[in-house]
Amino acid sequence: MTTKTRRKIDAALKAKIALESASTSTAPATAATFARTLGKTTTSGEPRATHRRTRRPYKTRVRMPSKLDPHIAAIEGWLATQPQLTALAIVGRLSEKHPEEFGTRQHSIVQRLLRALRRKTAEQLVAEEPLGEATTAAPLPGVVDGSGYVGPDPPTAPLVGQAGNATWRGRSAEVASTSAMAPSG
Repeated sequence: MTTKTRRKIDAALKAKIALESASTSTAPATAATFARTLGKTTTSGEPRATHRRTRRPYKTRVRMPSKLDPHIAAIEGWLATQPQLTALAIVGRLSEKHPEEFGTRQHSIVQRLLRALRRKTAEQLVAEEPLGEATTAAPLPGVVDGSGYVGPDPPTAPLVGQAGNATWRGRSAEVASTSAMAPSG
């Protein structure tokens, strides 16, 4: 055996012994020592997650022409006269005029177009509305508890001077109110 191979074997044995002693010596004896070593042992790993796929930049796509493009003006005219029209009604009207092009299969396409047209119309209406007075209501006087009840507070005790008969479990009893039982305020 040559000295080079002997040195390699000795180095391998020393590394193996060091690895075994390191693994047994770093094992914490108690939970407290384990907790102290938690943040320190993870730094020996890979600093970056290189195994993950890199994200590609979003590729902008060209909009394909729709079957509805030549008919958008007519649909906008129908919606101007009857804003409550549904997509099925519009598809029905289009299929009456162009039965070879339109049927119930185009319902979802018309729904998407309707959503876009109504959103555009709503944005125009909001933009055209003049800025006037603030539309917030003035706060009501009194305690605010967040319940949303704006009426008078319900009585929690009988009113002063109120007297009458009360029926409870089929029995009638005379009820009289005194000022000691009335709420204060």
